[in-house]
Amino acid sequence: MKYAIVSDLHANLPAWKAVQLDFATLGAERVICLGDTIGYGPQPAETLECVYAAVHHFILGNHEAAVCGKMDETLFSEHAQAALRWTRARLGDAALRVFERWPLTLKGAGFRCAHGDFGAPALFNYVIEPEEALPSWRATEEPLLFVGHSHSPGIYLLGASGTPHRVEPQDFALEAGKRYLINVGSVGQPRDGDPRASYCFFDSDRRAVHWRRVPYDLDAYREAVQRAGLPEEFDAVLRNDPRRGAPPLRPQLGFRPPKDAARGARDVVEVAEIAELQRKVRAWRGLALTLAALAAAAATGFGYWAWQRRAESPDRFDGRPALPPAAAALDRNLAALPARALRDGEAPAGWLIERGNRRRQSFTLETRADEGPILRLRSDTAKSDLFARAAAVRVEPGQRFTVEAFFRKSADWQGDAGLAVALTRETSGGGEETVPHFVAKAPNLSRRDGWWAARETFTVPAGGRAIELRLGGRFRGEVEIAQVTLTRRN
Repeated sequence: MKYAIVSDLHANLPAWKAVQLDFATLGAERVICLGDTIGYGPQPAETLECVYAAVHHFILGNHEAAVCGKMDETLFSEHAQAALRWTRARLGDAALRVFERWPLTLKGAGFRCAHGDFGAPALFNYVIEPEEALPSWRATEEPLLFVGHSHSPGIYLLGASGTPHRVEPQDFALEAGKRYLINVGSVGQPRDGDPRASYCFFDSDRRAVHWRRVPYDLDAYREAVQRAGLPEEFDAVLRNDPRRGAPPLRPQLGFRPPKDAARGARDVVEVAEIAELQRKVRAWRGLALTLAALAAAAATGFGYWAWQRRAESPDRFDGRPALPPAAAALDRNLAALPARALRDGEAPAGWLIERGNRRRQSFTLETRADEGPILRLRSDTAKSDLFARAAAVRVEPGQRFTVEAFFRKSADWQGDAGLAVALTRETSGGGEETVPHFVAKAPNLSRRDGWWAARETFTVPAGGRAIELRLGGRFRGEVEIAQVTLTRRN
């Protein structure tokens, strides 16, 4: 089983979306969240909604415990208390009731998970120094323990000497006779001087742990903070410039673990076992699998198919004009499907089709009087990506756009498909970079006759220069795509 183990998202939606894309690309089969999905960050409700679409098992963090009334807020710093009150005001009662059901620890086959240490999980003690890992090892039998809470990734190791050691994050395979406590770091608020989101990938079959550091859109996070009206000077993500070096860890921590059990988290589930959990995850896992090829193609210049070294080679059919991106005109569809029908192998005007497997994937375009142009993508393999990219559009910061597309899947469908908007923006050094998943949306709005819509409205952030609509996914079966629009709004 392949597990993605994440922690401390702290309502940082851009960071979570980047991590979701990363672990989906790696083929994660189960996702475990070690708590603190909310607190500090500007998008608690939006982050929770997105997280629930992908995470299979949750653990209670000290921020969820305080928000739902299971822990004393005075244990937190003044800034953290203010963040708790702000967050609570933006979450509904249903979210608070969900937190009440999250356990303090989670037991898997040969491993356990908690937010803080295992010696007294309701107190949420930090594990920072090597000796602070000892209570966790004494309280458990499993050779592998996963925690979060301190936002500082690291490996705590106990061998034959009986003396605990801390090792910097590195990929490793479990060795007989050794015990490990892994702090997976933080997705939303890293505090080790590295601004990238941190999480772990655990392959239980190979008994191997892999570390992942994932860059995300810091400008989008800053804009979310500004829109929420939160003070930037108190935000750890924006305040700690990694070029200045990492500040001491303990002064950054906004929580004081209580000294006695009476002040720990109250009325909580002590432990849950993965084998007994039956909670169903919502039908879609987001557009993460779809965006695997998008991120690879735009950010690294080679596709996901090269990473797997498949025998079948990809190909592309480019019908886009060899001109600079067009400027975004108001109230005009900037990504309309071609009106002329196409056979497989013809390049559609204004669009680029990329197939990860030329032998087992195909595309056609037809026009219907009642539904207009319909792009049909067919794939006989779920291991290769198939998607269409519209012509790029030149934009300016502050412009607002709405993107929408309708999807209808065949009865034999397996996999994921949706839409994404890639953003090209200016970097601080005067160059350019592409954020391939600036917008990512799966079709989750039901329409008539089996159609499902994906729709999103967004604003171009500072430095934005161009956007590009991308449609498709990684799947087995057939998907029809129709009524594609990308429109600039006032």
